[in-house]
Amino acid sequence: MAYFIKIIIATLVIVLVTELSKKDTKIAALLLALPIISFTAYTMIWFESKDTEKIAQLANENFIYVLPVMPILPLFSWLLKNQYGYFTSMLLAIIIMTILFYLLQKIL
Repeated sequence: MAYFIKIIIATLVIVLVTELSKKDTKIAALLLALPIISFTAYTMIWFESKDTEKIAQLANENFIYVLPVMPILPLFSWLLKNQYGYFTSMLLAIIIMTILFYLLQKIL
């Protein structure tokens, strides 16, 4: 049952963002920026284990791994605005993000 709830929440967020973006990209972006999936995962972990130390560690690591994503979003936007094409922009963003994740792992 827990897997079903997780899948439903993730699916609802994706559908809501895609539908909202048709009307208002700012509201869609706000919803996308909210850590809904993270907090849902934290809550599910708490119900399954009541291990707040594990959740605290996960939240801290989640924060650290968000850092390499931050410069990718404006880069992705810039690539799209400069006619690099959707899939080319996505591929370049993923490659650069992977490099940033690798560098972060080396630093940590």
